[in-house]
Amino acid sequence: MENVLLIAQIVVLFALSGLSIYFILVLVKLRELLGTFDTNLKEVTSRAIPTLENLEIITSKLRSIVENFDEQIALLRTSVETIRSVADNVAAFERRVQEAVESPIMEVMNTLGGIIRGFTTFLGRITGGSSS
Repeated sequence: MENVLLIAQIVVLFALSGLSIYFILVLVKLRELLGTFDTNLKEVTSRAIPTLENLEIITSKLRSIVENFDEQIALLRTSVETIRSVADNVAAFERRVQEAVESPIMEVMNTLGGIIRGFTTFLGRITGGSSS
């Protein structure tokens, strides 16, 4: 029984030794992996910083463009309102001129028409025609 216990202890010690060697190999691989990860992280960081700085510059330029665009839209809006008011004023002026000119012209035309009808009637009576 003592021999079996001794053999069991030897087997357990060999198993623990093998397990220890396996853990050492895994830790070495893990260390290499972490070293590679660290190198890659440093490389990404070194490339990301200029990219982020460029992104900041682009963002500030974009903000400036948007603000300028807003100013131009406000200016355009006031210009359109001014043009609209000028067009309304021109239309109102046209109506006033039309009313002021059209009424006397119509009176003159009616008067001329009456004179022409009277003259025609007069000539018709003088020439001996019958009046209708």
